[in-house]
Amino acid sequence: MDKETKRTGSVAELAVSAKLVSLGYNVSIPFGELPYDIVAEKGGKLIRVQVKSATLSKYGSYRCSLTHGSGSIKTKYTKDACDLMVLYAPYSQDYADIPDDGFYVIPVKALMKKNAYHATLHPSGMGKGNRKICKWEEFRDGWEGI
Repeated sequence: MDKETKRTGSVAELAVSAKLVSLGYNVSIPFGELPYDIVAEKGGKLIRVQVKSATLSKYGSYRCSLTHGSGSIKTKYTKDACDLMVLYAPYSQDYADIPDDGFYVIPVKALMKKNAYHATLHPSGMGKGNRKICKWEEFRDGWEGI
C-alpha cells in the first residue's frame, strides 16, 4: 500500500471516529491486522467497524472497494469479520458548495445481500445520466441504525 493510500485511509478512519464520538460513542483503535478498523462502544454494546475511503474519479463520482485482500484475491466482508461498514466520501473537500461529507453506514448483513465488490457514490442529485441518486443513498447518515 502506497503512502498516499495509507494517508487517505487514515483520514477516513479519523473522520468516522470523530463522527462516532460526536454521537456519544467511545471509540477504540485496535492494533494488528484485523478485518475492522475501529471498535465503537455505547451502552455496553461493542461494534466492530470497517472504514472504507472513497476517492474521486475523473467522472465526478466516488468509488471505493467493499472487499479486502490484495492482488487478484479479493474477499468480501462477512458478519464474522465486522459488524458495520462505513463508506466515507470527502464531499466537502471536493465540492465547494457541499459542506458535509458523505458517511454511508451499512450493516454487514445488508452489505452481504447487496453482493457488490465496490460502491460508486455521489452527492444526492449530482449523479450522471439516469442515476441522480446513488444506490447506496439509503445508507447515508444511517447512524441511528447502529
